[in-house]
Amino acid sequence: MEDLKLNKKIVKVREDIKKTRARIRELEEYLKTLLELERQLCDEEIARVIREMAGKGDVMETLHKLTEVQKEVYAGSDSGREEMEYHD
Repeated sequence: MEDLKLNKKIVKVREDIKKTRARIRELEEYLKTLLELERQLCDEEIARVIREMAGKGDVMETLHKLTEVQKEVYAGSDSGREEMEYHD
């Protein structure tokens, strides 16, 4: 009788493990989707800034402003993308 209870507990735990692993897979896919969306939105923002700056000032000034905007956009981002560095 004691063995039967233990087996039910083991079965329950194994079912919970299976459900948890499935949920983790779902969340990983959702995270991947969110990270891709973040990348797209950041890229769109950079493109917008470049279009706004086109024809305004010299190339180095535009590059410097773009770098600053990129740092702001990616600040706090957990996407793993590295920030560009500006060197004079």
